[in-house]
Amino acid sequence: MAQLEDLVSQVWSPSTRPLVEEAWRCYNSGAIRASIAATWTAVTADIITKLTRLADDGDNAAVPFRDEVARARANGLTREGVRAMQNIEATLLDKAASLELIDTIGVRELERIREDRNLCVHPSLRGDGDVYEPRPEVARGHLAVALTTLLTHPPIQGGKVLEAFTAYICDPLFVPTLPHIRATFFDRVRVATRRTLARFAAKHAVLEIGPIGQLPAAEHADRMAAALRAFAGRDRELVREVVAEQRDKFHVLGGGPQLRALTRLGDQDYFWGLVDEPLTERLREMLVAPAPVAWEPLPVDVTASLALVRSPYVRERIPSLVTRFDALSTFHRMAVVEASPDPYFVPMVAALLKEAVNYRMGERAGRILVQHAPFLTVEALGAALAAWYDNKECRHATDMPEFAVALFHGTTHLGPAGAAAFVAFLTKVQEHEEPGTYYSYPGLDTALQTAGYPPPHRPMAPRPPLQPSSDRS
Repeated sequence: MAQLEDLVSQVWSPSTRPLVEEAWRCYNSGAIRASIAATWTAVTADIITKLTRLADDGDNAAVPFRDEVARARANGLTREGVRAMQNIEATLLDKAASLELIDTIGVRELERIREDRNLCVHPSLRGDGDVYEPRPEVARGHLAVALTTLLTHPPIQGGKVLEAFTAYICDPLFVPTLPHIRATFFDRVRVATRRTLARFAAKHAVLEIGPIGQLPAAEHADRMAAALRAFAGRDRELVREVVAEQRDKFHVLGGGPQLRALTRLGDQDYFWGLVDEPLTERLREMLVAPAPVAWEPLPVDVTASLALVRSPYVRERIPSLVTRFDALSTFHRMAVVEASPDPYFVPMVAALLKEAVNYRMGERAGRILVQHAPFLTVEALGAALAAWYDNKECRHATDMPEFAVALFHGTTHLGPAGAAAFVAFLTKVQEHEEPGTYYSYPGLDTALQTAGYPPPHRPMAPRPPLQPSSDRS
């Protein structure tokens, strides 16, 4: 029941939503006949609103319908106006199907609601004068069908929703916000359209097919991979199927696109349905590149491929990548971990803090620790703070006092136990630093006190008496 109530709150049209809420209230109060009638009223109002919206947005096929509705409304409650609206209602579902608001299956399901509505409001339709008594589950089923088939969907379907999806992916201001992608292009479209969109995203993400003149193919594929992740959050099996459909074409791609696809999707289980053992061996050989030159930055593509070590799927199939990552210098490991924060790297963060050999590396290790704040446990936080304190290159790096405050706010999920680790860290710092100075971490002190965790301050040592200056005259 809670799920159906959630769908009621997701009705697309604000003008239709009160009608749907009325149908829901009637059902809950036992007014089953009224619930079915209100559900059909919501369906008709919603279709008229959406077809009018399409006409206003420039869909020429919807313009005659909008004009027909306008003429009927102009006649008002006259005999001609009522007859005109009855004629519109008689063909409403077919018109909605022709303009891709619903498909033929949707027409059939919504037609049943209309038939039952007619039985509810016209008792004379039943023989022997018996009044139709609908069962509660019938009303609930009709409301569920109306919501999932029509009412929660925007007025774009089929080819139009595919066009909208393509435009969204190619938007210069694209941001991979997975909940938004999932809600807009999966939750609110028909089941058949979901498969179309998922297959479209899989094809472009795996085969690196780019839109002509809009985006580089690799960047477009990265965005499509984000859409696949969003869709997989709702239906992982569907995504697994549409990705597997690209197997034959993927196997004959060049090494560059294959390696980029591995980097893009290798941390997802559905990618490995594409890869057999011979192709796994090929990918393994491509990943084993020459060792990087010390203190030279890693190329972006090499950093991304090494970051795949975070994926259990990659570690299982390409264990040599673990060996290669472990052999990296601290400088290069920092680059990899910084590029792809992940729970897998949490045990390594304390080691990076210990191994920092200068202030710049200390700051970089601190930044990495802040990135991994959501993944930290109390034990991992304590180990990281201990390594931070023990390494002067970290403790006295310029940005570290600010990072300490950011880390404290980023680990609120650890509760009092996490705060106790910060209190212990600050207490040790204040024992060795001049009180009130920048490297006594006053910002962290303030943050702890504000949150109700005041650290025990050591008393200030008495200042020695001033000695009189000697007379040089």
